Amino acid sequence: MTDVPSPSDPKEIGRLAAFRYRDFRLFWISLFVSNIGTWMQMTATNWLLYQLTDSPVQLGLNGIFRAIPAIGFGLISGTFADRYDRRRLMLWTQLLLGLLALGLGVLDHSGNVQAWQIYAFTFVSSTVGSFDGPARQALFPSLVPRAVLPNAVALNSLLWKGAALLGPTLGGVAISLMGTAGAFYANAASFLVVVVALLLMRTSASARQRHHDFLSETKAGFSYIISRPIILGVMIMEGVSSVFGLDNAMLTIFASDILHVGAGGFGLLQSARGLGAVIGSSLFIAMGHRSDQGKILITSAILYGIGFALFGLSNWFVLSLALIAFVGVTDTIWSACRSTILQLITPESFRGRVMGVFQLSNRGLHPLGQTETGLVVPLMGAPAATFFGGLLVFVVTLITAWRVPEIPKFHWKETDDRRAERSVAEDERATG
Repeated sequence: MTDVPSPSDPKEIGRLAAFRYRDFRLFWISLFVSNIGTWMQMTATNWLLYQLTDSPVQLGLNGIFRAIPAIGFGLISGTFADRYDRRRLMLWTQLLLGLLALGLGVLDHSGNVQAWQIYAFTFVSSTVGSFDGPARQALFPSLVPRAVLPNAVALNSLLWKGAALLGPTLGGVAISLMGTAGAFYANAASFLVVVVALLLMRTSASARQRHHDFLSETKAGFSYIISRPIILGVMIMEGVSSVFGLDNAMLTIFASDILHVGAGGFGLLQSARGLGAVIGSSLFIAMGHRSDQGKILITSAILYGIGFALFGLSNWFVLSLALIAFVGVTDTIWSACRSTILQLITPESFRGRVMGVFQLSNRGLHPLGQTETGLVVPLMGAPAATFFGGLLVFVVTLITAWRVPEIPKFHWKETDDRRAERSVAEDERATG
């Protein structure tokens, strides 16, 4: 599976230990490039759509077209990741996503693009992406030994959050030089990098043996999630933050209507968020193999809610940049803790299905946050909507910590290999 020996002592694991493994390096670097392209396209899509419609409601409507397929197919996409070759599944999804980005770029470049066409491309891309996410999340733990998995998760948190440091800025540059179509072309090219990396990887990604029919295995996945309070609690927290937390539509409105800084300021806000993500990832990696992941998760979630609420009250651009960077720091640490806990306590046989539902609570519900922004902002204004969202995340975090004490008490060292192996047999008997 790997090209270097597995460390036997956690103290031997360095802060960049996962990069010692060739396939993980290929996977990480290619996805980092791809995520930069995705951030460029997200920046360009939001800006183009808002310029075409000048409507927060129609900007938020794009979130519905992202959410519907992500939620609908998110219920079954994890089962595909558990039943079929994950690397081959990713090859197909990456090729299709690249073609879709290219098609949107050509349409935009023609000068005839309309809002409904953007919605259509968003819907199809989200459908494909709903199958890509679980396969991706279920594949990368197989690229490193279990002892290195927390470090791999910490580095993996940089893939999406850290790319936000470069993607929006490069998106702004592309928009300035070539129009929004330039960002779409760049994203299309970035998917080819992932395709090449997947073809070069040596890790076997063979499908596991199937014991039941498709629907029975899907049902077994839900039964497993419901029977694990930690998993269910983490997903509830994630779902609330996805809907009511920070989203690109809110940043677009703040840059345009509250702070009055235009496309350049919008890019700076996105980049400040990305800088915070890099700092947050660095802090998380520097923590080494601290086992009290549950306490770190709860603390960072509380700070995220406070920082986001304060951002809603700021109308000074410099202060807003500082607050959005702070939000990026706490959001990234929180995200890394969530992924670490889920990856460590989930058996390999259920990993795809758990990651599929987790993606539903993240990327499936997150577009609804954009819709929530479009509906709530006209009613109470962007500052009040943002403050309310941060306050809600804060309150839900406290309630979850109270109702599911296993989360703040979680220690990853308790989930050793022998315990995991014992639980696999128990889980499979309990669910099916």
